[in-house]
Amino acid sequence: MSKLGIIVDTACDVPKEAYEKLNVAMLPLWVHFSDKSYRDLIDIEKDEFYDLLDKEIPRTSTPSPAEVKEAIDKEFADAADEVLIITVSSGLSGVNNLSNLAAADYDGRVKVFDTKNVAIGAGFYAYRAASLRDEGRSADEIIKIMTDDRDNMRSKTYFAIPELTHLIKGGRIGKVQGAIGQFLDIKPIITCNTDGIYYAIDKVRGFVKAQKKLIERVKKELSDSKDYYLSICHGSNLEALALAKEALKDEVARAKIYVEEQIAPTLATHTGRGLLGLAYYKL
Repeated sequence: MSKLGIIVDTACDVPKEAYEKLNVAMLPLWVHFSDKSYRDLIDIEKDEFYDLLDKEIPRTSTPSPAEVKEAIDKEFADAADEVLIITVSSGLSGVNNLSNLAAADYDGRVKVFDTKNVAIGAGFYAYRAASLRDEGRSADEIIKIMTDDRDNMRSKTYFAIPELTHLIKGGRIGKVQGAIGQFLDIKPIITCNTDGIYYAIDKVRGFVKAQKKLIERVKKELSDSKDYYLSICHGSNLEALALAKEALKDEVARAKIYVEEQIAPTLATHTGRGLLGLAYYKL
């Protein structure tokens, strides 16, 4: 049986401690402040990041081509026969394209999977891939299974935020749409479409109502599911986390894997403080 190495970029928001547990490698994106740059999840802790975010909105960037190659070469040095790179949506980040360019130098031994999702909704593909790898599946077999899951939208990420400022600044939503939303206190519930691009699936006036609507949507979508992964994530908002966890306690109890996490700096750069996010992966 061939040995498969798995690499996951940090915008997939797999919890830091889970990389070792899953036996997958981390490919960190970068967060740049005016005076210093940080590798996501490596050089900066999440609480420290929010302290800096209160003073300045940073920018993010992909790893360099050399950093991608270094991650791949390390997997082969650790006796991998083939490597699978799992990335956040190509519609939201250049890391997928960068990974494909790097993979082209390895004669088909490196494969890249575009989750067309974001945050832990993308990261759940790493959990899925690790499970399938441990069953002895090859990279091609895993990609085939996960492509079917992706095309049937079995993994979803939803989030709501109290302020749209960071999404507007980062170009993730239009300035005019964002300004109108801010003026009217409209809070969109955001997800990714089949192309992996953000869109507002619901629009609610006020963040409290947006949180409730978000929770109701996920409860309904999981009501007929018996086997799934589930995550509640937040952007330095423990109150929202507690609210969602209580409202979804039955769904949490039934989940095959449950992830509770503050979102990574590379994601929080574009959402700011206060986010409530829910994600699942139906198996």
